[in-house]
Amino acid sequence: PFEMAVKLGDATTIMTSYNPINGHWAASNYDLNTTILRGEWGYSGIVMTDWWAKMNDCVLAGEESKTFTSFMVRAQNDLYMVVENDTAESNGMGDNTIQAVEDGTLTIGELQRSAMNICRFIMDAPVMSRPLKKYEPIKPFAPQTQISEDAISVEQPIALNTAANVTKTIKIETAGEYHCSAVAHYDRNSLAQSSCSMHLNGLFSMSFPVNGTDGKSVDVDGLTVKLEAGTYEVHINFVKRGLVLETLSFTKL
Repeated sequence: PFEMAVKLGDATTIMTSYNPINGHWAASNYDLNTTILRGEWGYSGIVMTDWWAKMNDCVLAGEESKTFTSFMVRAQNDLYMVVENDTAESNGMGDNTIQAVEDGTLTIGELQRSAMNICRFIMDAPVMSRPLKKYEPIKPFAPQTQISEDAISVEQPIALNTAANVTKTIKIETAGEYHCSAVAHYDRNSLAQSSCSMHLNGLFSMSFPVNGTDGKSVDVDGLTVKLEAGTYEVHINFVKRGLVLETLSFTKL
């Protein structure tokens, strides 16, 4: 069935599974991702991991870890899912890709191979037919045209304590850049995953993804947004049950 999807269905994206096959975890399994998928079946798209997958040595197998991304790249699995909001550049996951390049266990050529797969996928995607727009690393949002008298001040964290979709109206006194964060808990173990998204005046702004926290409260980092003075409708949409969002904070930078 997988071969048919690739050869007859012209699949362009594939996600690897969590589990190991004969001791080699799927996300870093060279035989599956390169020898069979790309070599025998002629696949030229991108391969991504499942969320927070584990990997181990492509040759020796052994210990597995979420931070062993160099083995993922060597196996020609191109993307790690998921790295929290804009933390790839700062290596927020603490993965070993850069270290592996420096010590020679991962080559620049192997990195370039995955980069080529990603670029090829992007260039062939329908989105490339849209007009190009300048990338804004900090998204700007405009306030509502009508001022809400009962809007909540963002000087203190906003108490939510909800596991269901909710809408609040906030008031921004001073225009500027605001970093968003949340406190949440999820009464499952670390293998479980959940997420909620935040919209400002109907426009998507960011996600708050978390693993299970065994019921303990944890800080969840968001993104920085540019807000003008005024009021905003903040809508929280839960993607999956289980996550409880306790507070939401807007910190002026």
